[in-house]
Amino acid sequence: MDLPLLSALFAAFALSMYVMLDGFDLGVGALLLFQSDEQLRDRMVDSVTPTWDGNETWLIMAGVTLLAAFPMAYGILLPAFYLPLIIMLLALGLRGVSFEFRYQVDRRRRIWDFAFGFGSIITALMQGLIVGGLVAGVSVDGEHYAGSVFDVFQPFAILSALAMLCGYIVLGAGWLHLKATFTLRTFAEKALRLATPIFIGLAVAVCAGAAYVQPSIRAIWMDHYPLLVAIAALFLVVAAVLVRSIGGADARPFALAICLFVLGVIGLGYAIFPDIIPFHVSLWAAASSPLSQIFLLVGAIVVTPVVLGYSAFAYRVFRGKIPDKGWEI
Repeated sequence: MDLPLLSALFAAFALSMYVMLDGFDLGVGALLLFQSDEQLRDRMVDSVTPTWDGNETWLIMAGVTLLAAFPMAYGILLPAFYLPLIIMLLALGLRGVSFEFRYQVDRRRRIWDFAFGFGSIITALMQGLIVGGLVAGVSVDGEHYAGSVFDVFQPFAILSALAMLCGYIVLGAGWLHLKATFTLRTFAEKALRLATPIFIGLAVAVCAGAAYVQPSIRAIWMDHYPLLVAIAALFLVVAAVLVRSIGGADARPFALAICLFVLGVIGLGYAIFPDIIPFHVSLWAAASSPLSQIFLLVGAIVVTPVVLGYSAFAYRVFRGKIPDKGWEI
């Protein structure tokens, strides 16, 4: 049994779940900054209230998997991305604080809404920086990081950060399209019509930029051209269908936005596999002892159904449209 491969697949699964689930509530948070009506902002927050903190469980699971199953990779990647990780965690903390405080004040709620939106945007940007930094490549010397903490702040990583933010906004607008009614749904439709083309343009730019800054990506494109072109073509087709579905069936834009992220994850995974540190260290070279792998996977087998069950239960209980006066009424 290939234990490192199983651990890597679980880490990829956890990260994918995080991106898709926490991505939409980060997108909703970012959209708060563009909504001036306080009652509509309340409904936007209500749309993510039952699930937003549970969605972040997947990020913790991915981090624990990296530490336990691939400690060498953890020791290299953590210093490479110290700054975006610290900023991301501070932004997540700001989101949590502002989320609680906005319900405790009647006046100046707009300040806490701004804090929640600002934290959401910064979180999305930092995650995009990390992805861009991974694709561009980190400096590795043996089993140590050999670069600077500022290396991640480069044009390609910044482009990736903008694409990630815009993608999350598309997810968030798709979620509001599913959950909202009347004026707020109209707001979601406008956001989708504006953000989706921008996201597609940025995604195409990221793909082209990746081939420019990373020779290994160019080699992968040359060696696996038909499959990667098929993924890219399917991505564009799904995006076109998403645009045409705006204003139609409630769930379709959100489902199609999820499909876009799934295709992106598949393309990224195909580009970097079998490396755990892209283009430098394979997942087998960075793997911990078999006993550590077994301990991790047993824990994953126990914990994952619980998290999935809790999430499914929460989404089922709070299914349907947002109540006019919020969930607590």
